[in-house]
Amino acid sequence: VCSSDLAKPTFHAPKAKYEAGCLLIAINNFTFILNLIIWANILREINRVNIEIQKDDIILARSVALMDGLLNTLQKMRQNSIEYWIKEAREVAEKMGVEPILPNKRIPKCKKQFDEMCDDESRTHQPVQLFSKEIMMVFDRIISEIKKRVDCATMLNLNFAFLNGTEILNRSTEEL
Repeated sequence: VCSSDLAKPTFHAPKAKYEAGCLLIAINNFTFILNLIIWANILREINRVNIEIQKDDIILARSVALMDGLLNTLQKMRQNSIEYWIKEAREVAEKMGVEPILPNKRIPKCKKQFDEMCDDESRTHQPVQLFSKEIMMVFDRIISEIKKRVDCATMLNLNFAFLNGTEILNRSTEEL
């Protein structure tokens, strides 16, 4: 094998250029930026708690408190209006030169049955309302999943709290 053959790139330039162009179009989109801002905030909070929970010296009561705090933080984030998130994303979009407008979403028509109304309620929503509805469903799902984990950890903490050093000191000899 010649050393000059190793230095040559082995990709197809037109295909790579086309794929890069498609990615650039997808990234230069206000909806993408808005999703990115929201997910960055969600994942930052989850990561912060995750790092703390994985420490060697963590006790179960502390991890329950951290997860409960995460749950409260996510619930507060959910209460932020969509305008709050749009304002945050608008600043990033302006720096990138992207117009901060949510595009209209095409909603497919579905066949109506004889007893249904002629106008579908979801067709009258504006893009901001549709995005808000979608992101609230995401927050609801994340919050419910975290809540399940908090509930399980809380139950474990209640069942095994006696193993914690401070709990042993607070209990009477009879209880132990």
